Amino acid sequence: MALLSTIDSYRLAAGEGITDQWWKDGRVTAKATGAQTGGGFAQIETIDPRGTATPVHVHLDAEESFYVLEGEVSVFVEDERIEVAAGDYALVPRGTPHAYLVRSERARMLVTFSPAGFEEAFSDLGVPAAESPEPPADTVFPPPEEMARAFGAYSCEILGPPPAL
Repeated sequence: MALLSTIDSYRLAAGEGITDQWWKDGRVTAKATGAQTGGGFAQIETIDPRGTATPVHVHLDAEESFYVLEGEVSVFVEDERIEVAAGDYALVPRGTPHAYLVRSERARMLVTFSPAGFEEAFSDLGVPAAESPEPPADTVFPPPEEMARAFGAYSCEILGPPPAL
């Protein structure tokens, strides 16, 4: 018996996305959001320069995975440091504290959230790339307390500062 899907197939050309945002010094392009996957998962492409890092955080209701397309990244999962490079994959289970740090001059990754939902934070809080061909120099993100509140709306808790080189 064939299973019926309510999800439509689609194709995105290289460099295209459902949404495309500047996020701090990097770029976040959604390849699939909950709207395309029935909430099952979301996938974003990140392009980040050396030293980019996320604060230590935990997704309360989603797994997060990292597939490195270019560059070298350290993924910190609880007390473990996992070194990943082009072609490597790392999975962080929901409810597990983690962060990442870009070690190479640039890193490009496919990051997947399952189920979907957290990808909306980038669209809501980032700067649309269509408004600027380069990351806006004057982009100001909210103070850590406000950012923590904003991420809380996406079932994500900020636990500590980002790792550094």
